[in-house]
Amino acid sequence: MLKKAPKRDQLYESLKNAITGGTYAPGSQLPKEVEFAEELGVSRKTLRHALERLENDHLIERLRSKGTFVHFHRYLVLADNNQDLCMPYNYIIPGIIRTAERMGCAVSICAFSELENLTEEQAIASITGQKNAGCIVITNKIDENTRIYQQLKHLPLPVVLAHGHPADHSFTHWPTVAYEERAAWRAALIYLKELGHKRVAAGCHRQDLKEIRGWKREDFLAMLGEIGLDTDPNLLFSLKVQGENADQAMHRLFREQEPPTAVLCFSDFWAPHIYRSLEKLNLRVPEDVSVMGFCGAPMGRYLSPTLSTIDFQYEKTGELALRMLLEPGHSPLEIVDFKLEVRKSTKDCES
Repeated sequence: MLKKAPKRDQLYESLKNAITGGTYAPGSQLPKEVEFAEELGVSRKTLRHALERLENDHLIERLRSKGTFVHFHRYLVLADNNQDLCMPYNYIIPGIIRTAERMGCAVSICAFSELENLTEEQAIASITGQKNAGCIVITNKIDENTRIYQQLKHLPLPVVLAHGHPADHSFTHWPTVAYEERAAWRAALIYLKELGHKRVAAGCHRQDLKEIRGWKREDFLAMLGEIGLDTDPNLLFSLKVQGENADQAMHRLFREQEPPTAVLCFSDFWAPHIYRSLEKLNLRVPEDVSVMGFCGAPMGRYLSPTLSTIDFQYEKTGELALRMLLEPGHSPLEIVDFKLEVRKSTKDCES
């Protein structure tokens, strides 16, 4: 037979649920300790233990000579309108939600498109009217003319930019969780070079191939030479964002010229299409061709073979963005480290 949880734990759970469920409104003052214990039918010692835990969870704030106040806040998460599964916000938001649960606050998710037709004044009135304590904006495409920036730049609430570029902080002046796209792309190429690959095909979603993962074309080719890879521009290829038109590109790379020994995908979401295209050409991954992903989407670990990738740690980005709103002392610019995930889609070129 299962034992009942101690009374102080039961009280903690009961008060926590009452706060997060709205029984005690954000900012409201709880009764004095003696009165509250009597109201709840518990000892002051039991109540004090539960209040300490709630304070550690950031659910209440105990102010000397003033009393105990509910410290439960709601935050608005605004994300790019694109609903494609390949968009990073799909994998950043779970990190925000899990962190909110741990830290005793709530989040609402809203697409940019919901505010699209609102003026700056209307957008600010809508956000503040919903009693939000702050906002997280998730996008890696923002400049001074971006609609969402124009609407929120005078918002009288804290705003954190998640998954931005380091330079974005300089004009938004929002605390920013950034990633180093160029450095991560270079790290992927260095990993393939260390496996003995020299001819590496690198993909981009831009048809003109003028910029590849933050690198201008000429700078990118120079970087390839610097790290010891072939600088043949014919190794560059373009696919649609989701990579579904891979057949033509793979045929050109492997049938119409000296073939590469490795393919670096613009994102992990290209990999399934490239796998299938290579199979049509009777090429095996990784025995004949190594395939490298880029972004760290969860699907990579379920492919066959599992996909080596550069993981941008999206959930960590979400966690850090919310913590920057809730906790003082963070740097206004936080860079999330990328991780090399070595799996079965890449192998030593010589073996």
